[in-house]
Amino acid sequence: MDEMGPVSALEMSFRKSFDFSGRASRSEFWWTWGLLYPAAMLIMLWRGLPTSGPNADILATVITIALALPMIAVGTRRLVDAGVWRWLFVLVFLFGVIAQFLYRIPVPAEGELQNLSVQFDDKTVPASELGHYPFLRVVFDIMPWIGRPLAILCLLLALLPTRRPTPNPNLSEVLQ
Repeated sequence: MDEMGPVSALEMSFRKSFDFSGRASRSEFWWTWGLLYPAAMLIMLWRGLPTSGPNADILATVITIALALPMIAVGTRRLVDAGVWRWLFVLVFLFGVIAQFLYRIPVPAEGELQNLSVQFDDKTVPASELGHYPFLRVVFDIMPWIGRPLAILCLLLALLPTRRPTPNPNLSEVLQ
């Protein structure tokens, strides 16, 4: 694929926002990410994080999603172009979204667990009887250490050169 400039890369990315098949060149990927990621971060800093509670700004959320879709689509197409499993990019993004929601759930310290209770329909159950605290604590403690390296891995994989499929290789080429 030919090298693209910033304008043509953004045009292509927005035109293919819902297209997760095909290929994307390195220049298309890096121009898109280099321009849209800082824009999304500035919007979130200026308006507040999307879906951050009852006072969430719907405009910031809509704009951030509108910027995220072309970034995710071009990321999946770039990984295909580099010969990597396309859905890795989407999984890493979903992992990040799940992590953001988990960060918003307060996890009590182990000593505070005896004082908490959970309401199920008409029955109140002490939280200490639920038995999931050690699992939750591990999830919350390791979440940042899993998501960030996976995101960095995806960005490093996007640096790989274009991998062209060989048309019908014969047996001697496969064995070499």
